[in-house]
Amino acid sequence: MRIHLTAAVLTGAALLLALTACTSGGADSGTPADSPAPAATPTSSPTAAGSAVPDIADLLPDEPTGAKRTALLAALKAIDPAFAKDADKAIANARNQCSTISGGGDAVKAAQSRFGTADRQVTEAQAEAVNEALRKTLCTS
Repeated sequence: MRIHLTAAVLTGAALLLALTACTSGGADSGTPADSPAPAATPTSSPTAAGSAVPDIADLLPDEPTGAKRTALLAALKAIDPAFAKDADKAIANARNQCSTISGGGDAVKAAQSRFGTADRQVTEAQAEAVNEALRKTLCTS
């Protein structure tokens, strides 16, 4: 037990040290004191076409409550009761899946990964059904 506690304390201290070593500016940072601070990084990056790629947080829908939450869980349960067994996990998976659907990723593979487990593989048909259910209940604009 002492070894675990000591290891945890040392790991935390090392992490804290690494984070404080990454500060910008100042006398020993290699940046002259009279230099302007670097510009802030935008939350979205421009594409070749000149439009902005949305930040991942912009693609996540709000956490559903009330009737919307009930409808979402019922839709997932209708596909496979295991998908809604842990309601909080199902909601988190669904919100993240919406970001893939909205962001243009491989939504079928993402649904298989998010809703499947080592003991339960999600079929392509189930993944497509999950994506369709999410489009109707949660991933709406």
